[in-house]
Amino acid sequence: MLLLTVDEQSLEPIYRQIVAQIRDKIAGRVLLPGERLPSTRRLADQLGIHRSTVATAYQELWALGFIDLSPGSRPRVRDRMQFATAADRGDKGLVDWQTVVSPASEAVWRTYRRLDPLGKESTPALINFASMNMDSRLFPLESFRACLDRAVKNHGDALLGYGARAGFPPLREYIARRLQSHGISVTADEILITNGSQQGIDLVFRMIAAPGKTVAIESPTYDYVLPLLRFYGLRPVEIPIRQGGMDLGALAAAIAQERPVLVYTMPTFQNPTGISTGQAHRERLLSLCEQHRIPILEDGFEEEMKYSGRVVLPIKSMDKRQLVIYCGTFSKVLFPGARVGWLAAEKECVERLVAIHRFSELAPSMILQAAIHEFCQSGHYDRHIGRMHRAYRKRMQTAVRALSRHIDPAWAEWTEPSGGFLIWLKLKPAPHPPPDWKTLLAAHGVEATTGGSFFYGETPDTYLRLSISPLNEEEITEGVRRLAAALRQAHHPD
Repeated sequence: MLLLTVDEQSLEPIYRQIVAQIRDKIAGRVLLPGERLPSTRRLADQLGIHRSTVATAYQELWALGFIDLSPGSRPRVRDRMQFATAADRGDKGLVDWQTVVSPASEAVWRTYRRLDPLGKESTPALINFASMNMDSRLFPLESFRACLDRAVKNHGDALLGYGARAGFPPLREYIARRLQSHGISVTADEILITNGSQQGIDLVFRMIAAPGKTVAIESPTYDYVLPLLRFYGLRPVEIPIRQGGMDLGALAAAIAQERPVLVYTMPTFQNPTGISTGQAHRERLLSLCEQHRIPILEDGFEEEMKYSGRVVLPIKSMDKRQLVIYCGTFSKVLFPGARVGWLAAEKECVERLVAIHRFSELAPSMILQAAIHEFCQSGHYDRHIGRMHRAYRKRMQTAVRALSRHIDPAWAEWTEPSGGFLIWLKLKPAPHPPPDWKTLLAAHGVEATTGGSFFYGETPDTYLRLSISPLNEEEITEGVRRLAAALRQAHHPD
């Protein structure tokens, strides 16, 4: 006899109580495959409930694959596959993914494992100069929360649909007006909202991708660009960075020999070097690309973060021939969770990018974009930029002073940036075999990004990129002191 109980006082419907008990008995091997269950009439009489309740329970068990139902026959326990448990699955599945994925996907995965090891979290004891995350202590949480509430209240259910393909129209209009303050003359129709600047770069690469095409890039360059180029089959042509920016003589030679279809550049607070190019350099770069009709992807990810020296306008501000695609973001000033960036380009180019965007992401988040628009329109964004400038001006000054005080010029050299969050150290050769820098730094309680990941090819020199974005002045000072101790050990191990 199948022994079941029902509780008529429970909030759980009676048919679900029956389903749960029979499932438990099957899982516990009390009921074995092939065993018959009572008829609906018999079980209903046994439990003192209506026959239709039992029938509903049996239908649910059939739908879940636990029993077989046949007209005129009693239900039978089904011989079914058991649900896999964590212990059943183990660490390795049946599929050898390396043989299934494309070579490009495999290369990207291996790069990801190297740059962002799975499960890796920065140890709290380490002072982290490797992270590009913003300092969460500076996030404008309360004012952004209020703007999010107002955006939902003002726009209501209009934010719950797919919305405009190119992004929230009022935000595109705001960005177009703001870019005009940077000398960039664009309309809202020439703006595409993206999921951060990284997606903007990805969309441009996808638009031009074809086997055998080349892209001219700075060397070193933003490390997350290199895996994308490999994935899309685009061949990077590395152009060395000098003190004033990309070596334009080397670029001219590369154009003549390699015929790149795009030049990717970060002229302001370049990642990883922190270098900003001057007006004359930007004019010569634009003129060279105009001469050969090569589009420029200008990455302005830290454009707003200049807090010393004269402002140099973006290359896009001089672009009379619609050659430049300008990429910007709110993430590096507001907070990284605000995955909202933009591309500004000729209208036809934007339309092509919208089409590509449409088939990989049906629509962007209208709610988040509306909240950011409200934040900007209310004046919060400009006030937040002011606070960020004051905070990071002091932090960068603190970092430069600490480097000058603690780092022997015989160990490393660097250039003080005029903004942004990055300092690029070129390490002097140690008189002994080079250490494993990651291990040596960790032993001294500090973490930094080694320079090899920012080059497509090999580099004979050793670099460290220091990011001050997540650290306050006290942490920066202590971190540089620990870095100096590691460099001292590398040069004087005894």
